[in-house]
Amino acid sequence: MIRIFHFLLFFLGSFRALTVAQNNSVSEWPIHDNGLNKVVQWDHYSFYVHGQRFFLFSGEFHYWRIPVPALWRDVLEKIKAIGFTGFAFYSSWAYHAPNNQTVDFSTGARDITSIYELAKELGMYIIVRPGPYVNAEASAGGFPLWLTTGAYGSTRNDDPRYTAAWEPYLAGVSEITSRYQITDGHNTFCYQIENEYGQQWIGDPVDRNPNQTAVAYMELLEAAAREHGITVPLTGNDPNMRTKSWGSDWSDAGGNLDVVGLDSYPSVSLTS
Repeated sequence: MIRIFHFLLFFLGSFRALTVAQNNSVSEWPIHDNGLNKVVQWDHYSFYVHGQRFFLFSGEFHYWRIPVPALWRDVLEKIKAIGFTGFAFYSSWAYHAPNNQTVDFSTGARDITSIYELAKELGMYIIVRPGPYVNAEASAGGFPLWLTTGAYGSTRNDDPRYTAAWEPYLAGVSEITSRYQITDGHNTFCYQIENEYGQQWIGDPVDRNPNQTAVAYMELLEAAAREHGITVPLTGNDPNMRTKSWGSDWSDAGGNLDVVGLDSYPSVSLTS
């Protein structure tokens, strides 16, 4: 869903953690990486970038809802001006693949390279969230409508018809993003797989009964991202605090991501 303030808990930090963590030893909270780079690491509390503890305060930028590239700079400058240190964006499969013969990342507002270049120029970090399902309150959750005809089998699983449909799109956005990663001096520091997909378990997550179809699906998506050059951490976004999916801290059932996040809607109760 749209995250205007994007308080994703995969940043592993309560606000107090930024100071408390300094007092914990490395042995107590070891620093992890994904084995592909040490530019982006993490521990129990936060990310590290180039060895420095890092907290991202991120807005959300949906370029496909503003299909005029000349306006993108103004929007991103305003995001930075109010104090955000970065932004996330969903890419939209429907927007880039209007029919089942086309994947367009090169024409007009479908060319997203300027977003990465603007982020570098403005000193803003990027979270890329390609889906293939993004929700975002978009029609069909960002799926192209041609996918919904039934000809591509059931979606959001390892059905080979669905897999063949999303592969060209995910290859396109991954290959572009691979040129703009923080590991190469640019500003993309993590890459989200799927969205609000807490399907690792059948039944009660406490029972740890793996959903093998979902596991296979996540492994296909993760492998595709890596195959097309993504080396920054792969993250996820559980739909709530109950699903407990895709984290190696919970299980080695398969399909696990580097860093797990979840949706959380902080609220304040006002009483008289």
